[in-house]
Amino acid sequence: MMAFLAGALAVPALALTAPGAAPGPAVEVDRAAARVGQTVTVDLAAWPSGNVLVELCGNGADRGSADCAVAAAATTFVNDQGRATVMVTVVKPPIGCPCVISARPVSGGKARTVPLKIEGVPTLTAAQRRTASAAPARDLTVSGVRVSGGGPSLAWLGGPAERTVAFTVRNSGEAPVTDPPLTMAAGRGSEPTGVLDAPKIGTLAPGEERTFHVKAELPGPAFGRYTVVGELTGIDRPARFTAHTSAYPWAVPILLALALPVTVVRGLASRRAPRRAVAAVTLPLALPASRATTTTTMNPTTMNEIVAANIGQWRRVRNLPRTALADTLTALTGTTWTADQIESAETFTPPRRFDADELLALSRALDVPIPALLLPPPAGMMNEGDPRREM
Repeated sequence: MMAFLAGALAVPALALTAPGAAPGPAVEVDRAAARVGQTVTVDLAAWPSGNVLVELCGNGADRGSADCAVAAAATTFVNDQGRATVMVTVVKPPIGCPCVISARPVSGGKARTVPLKIEGVPTLTAAQRRTASAAPARDLTVSGVRVSGGGPSLAWLGGPAERTVAFTVRNSGEAPVTDPPLTMAAGRGSEPTGVLDAPKIGTLAPGEERTFHVKAELPGPAFGRYTVVGELTGIDRPARFTAHTSAYPWAVPILLALALPVTVVRGLASRRAPRRAVAAVTLPLALPASRATTTTTMNPTTMNEIVAANIGQWRRVRNLPRTALADTLTALTGTTWTADQIESAETFTPPRRFDADELLALSRALDVPIPALLLPPPAGMMNEGDPRREM
């Protein structure tokens, strides 16, 4: 009797907690019905961040992209808040309705659908849907994926890197496949966003295979590990493939090793040289008293001064406000940074003493290799980075 009462009491508790469960990815369309040629707005919510493929499909998308109008598909990027919006043009699907809008991650995962009635497109009977499912398989497999390149180039000096992605596509199904849509992307992380110019596959008969080569450019400064992803759709099951490559500015440490002795000698010479009187310089703008003493016309001579100069240089190249860089460093180091501290770190009067953890965090925040912070900046660059010139 006690066990029965405990179970009866537990049922309402479960009913109350269920609505609080975290919702999964959702797809919404701005209308329930549309005509061919119209455009519908698709909203995504609670999706993981990354690229999502949105398609209009017939047959309830039972066979995946084989039921979808892949030529009219759209790709969108879901932000960190899990939301995205994309416009889809309504076309006649390759098979009759029930029609749906289907959304799924480009990197693979379960598709989410929402019904959409398309005027003028007939609805399949249950028997017709069973016949469609029993049609010859349209499958492709991708093998031999490799990335080549990486010889001497501008990437060795921190510039962009060029790679070639090779892969072989084989028709492993029972029916010919003609020009299945291929999407490719390259970049950092598991969800790269740099879209590549993918080739047309052509027609592959059952058992036939073909090898393709695709050029990929990694924007500079190319540093670290990169991912290349691809996906073939328009078949019974999407065929996905992944490859990895890396790029490092190998020449920068060599140049740094050559430049360090010169920097050290120049620093020692400047310390031994007698001080000379410096003529007063009239500033073209009136400065606050707190800023008037920060004028720097000398070039950096110590390693901390070099790092300070490079922080300012790369921050301006990245077009990062000091507040944004401070927020990023706070997240990376666990220590609070402010815009004033960034300004102080960019000057060398007196220079900040940077430690290894700070150099690593600055490298990540500015998206540059660590040697780029250690290499002496060009002469005169400090005048460009004068803290009086930007707030």
